Amino acid sequence: MTKNMDRADDVKAWLNWVVLTSVPLRKLDINRLPVGITSGCLIDYGHKRFILSVEHAVKKHLPQEWVIELGYDDEKGTEIYKPNYFNYLAEVRLSDESIKHIDFCYAEVPKDIVAYYQHINITGKTLSKVPRHIFSTRLELTPTREQIYAFSGQIFPEKVENHTLCTEVHVYPGMKYIGDDGEFHLFKLPVEHPGNEFFQGCSGAPIVDMDKNVVALVCSGDVDRNIIYGISVARYKSLFDVNLKLKK
Repeated sequence: MTKNMDRADDVKAWLNWVVLTSVPLRKLDINRLPVGITSGCLIDYGHKRFILSVEHAVKKHLPQEWVIELGYDDEKGTEIYKPNYFNYLAEVRLSDESIKHIDFCYAEVPKDIVAYYQHINITGKTLSKVPRHIFSTRLELTPTREQIYAFSGQIFPEKVENHTLCTEVHVYPGMKYIGDDGEFHLFKLPVEHPGNEFFQGCSGAPIVDMDKNVVALVCSGDVDRNIIYGISVARYKSLFDVNLKLKK
C-alpha cells in the first residue's frame, strides 16, 4: 500500500531514509588507495546477504579492485570489505550466437556485514553514525505509475590529505515510472536533467519507492528525454534462487 505523504515531516523522514539506502563502493589501486567510486545496495534474500550493483561501474580491472566502504573508525581509519568476486551476467542468443552483457552484478557477503552513514568533522572525529539500510526483499516488486521514486548517491569525489576521498551526498526524489525498455525501467525526473556529471558515482544505487521497497538499480540517464534508466531487480530473481539452492 502506498503511503500518503501529505505531511512535510513524513516526506522529510522518507528522504532521510533514502540517504541510507545507497552503499558506497570504492575502487582501490595497487597501493590500496581509492581511485574511483560507485554505489550499490545490500539485500537479504533467503538466508543470505548480497551486495548488488551494475556491471558498467564495477568492472574487473586487475590489479585494481572494488570494495565496500563500511564506515570510518576514529582510530583505525576507513573500514572496508572486499567481496571474493562479483557475478557478472550475459545473455547468449542461440539464433546468431551473440553475447549481450547485462548491466547488473552481485556478490554474496557475510550475513553480519553492515555499512554506516556518518557525519565526520574536519578533524576526523565521528559526530554521528547510522547503519545503512539492508533490504529484506522477495525480489518480486516492479514499479507502478502511482508511486513516487527516489535514489541517493555520492558524487564529485575529491582527494584530501592522507589520501582521504571526500564526496558530496545527493538525493534525487520525485521520479515517476513511465514504462520499460527491455530490462530497464524508465523514470522521469521531476526537474530538468542537470547533466550526467551530477550522477557519476550513483550507478548501482537502489531506486526506491515511498513504501521503502527497492525496484531497480541506477544505470544511466538521458539528458534530452529527462529520464533515468534503472535495471530491473525482479527480472533476475531466478539467479538468486539458483544461488540459494546450490549453496544450501
